[in-house]
Amino acid sequence: MKLLFSAINCTLDHSNGAAISIRTLLRFLSRYGVECRSFSASVFDRPAFGTAEETLLQAGALPVQEPGYPQTLWLAEDEEVQHYVVQTKGITQMALSRDEEQTLFNRVLNALDQYQPDVLLIYGARPYERSLLKKAQERGIATVFNLVNPGYKSIEAFTHVDMIFTDSMATAELYRERLGLNGRVIGKFIDPPVVPANSRPEYVTFINPLAEKGVTLFLRIAELAAQTLPEAKFLVVESRARLEDAEARSGLPVSRLGNVRTIGLQRDMGPVFGATKVVLMPSVWHESAGRVVVEACAMGIPIVASRRGGIPEVAGDAAILLDPPQPLIDHHWLVPPLTEAIPWVEALRQLLTEPEVYQTYHQAALEQWARHDPALRLPGIIADLEALVAKKRAGA
Repeated sequence: MKLLFSAINCTLDHSNGAAISIRTLLRFLSRYGVECRSFSASVFDRPAFGTAEETLLQAGALPVQEPGYPQTLWLAEDEEVQHYVVQTKGITQMALSRDEEQTLFNRVLNALDQYQPDVLLIYGARPYERSLLKKAQERGIATVFNLVNPGYKSIEAFTHVDMIFTDSMATAELYRERLGLNGRVIGKFIDPPVVPANSRPEYVTFINPLAEKGVTLFLRIAELAAQTLPEAKFLVVESRARLEDAEARSGLPVSRLGNVRTIGLQRDMGPVFGATKVVLMPSVWHESAGRVVVEACAMGIPIVASRRGGIPEVAGDAAILLDPPQPLIDHHWLVPPLTEAIPWVEALRQLLTEPEVYQTYHQAALEQWARHDPALRLPGIIADLEALVAKKRAGA
């Protein structure tokens, strides 16, 4: 069975959580015998350098010369998976021109005809994705939509979709109620980060300081901890956003307090998790599953997180779950009063100062990780894909 994934945003983007998840899923499918490729444009959430060439080289891609074409195609190999990228002048979503989008579309249509995949996997609701799904169905190719974002409001995005994958029951139920969709819950796939041997866990780690990730609540938590919990040292990993931008917008320059350290985008999260004692995830939106939750479980790291979306089912007993303030759920950039940070700091206090409590959550994290074992899920997922392909061929 052959599978092709396509998106406008580059599949090699290490600052894009959806791209990371897709790369990981394709890698696992490939290990179980599915031939996988991806096709995307050189569009990044946070380009590493000033040009597309530099960014693609930094992402591990190399140029491919096609007969009769200008050199605009790049290739990166991830184990057995081939990731093709069409180089564009615009390397952000806003800078991408319509002509460049059309060029990508034409190249992917050519891939449908030459590669002849059995399955097209996709996400997104723009004209690009809807048109590509339609063209795939016209060719008798089974279409699968990877639905892990709570933002889809219209059924039109799913008109030409044969099967829906989602990563949590919470998201499946969300779209069953909103649009009447039936999603196949496949869970979250990760390869456990490799932690350096000399690691010393010491930080409360917060990844991706975005409004929807609860950055204003985080700022209040760090502020209160600076006053009442000297054991708490915070590490902020800036992937899609920078903490200084949130501080400027909120008027809370918390990093000046001395208990917050920031680091930039990381290609290898092993050293980060090696330095992490507790993962903090104060999300205020519907977090479909939360990749960092599964990664924390793989490392045996306790979690303090919001009771939102799929976090409770993914974290299990590995997390202390708290309800974020309702005003932040409605308006993510609101700055909560300092008192809203009290239960969060108290949860951190338990984990950082009571060894027995920490050990209980550490063990629960490891037990939860066993439930995320890909070997428990992949055979059933592949069987469903094979059945879908057989049904499409019979219908054709």
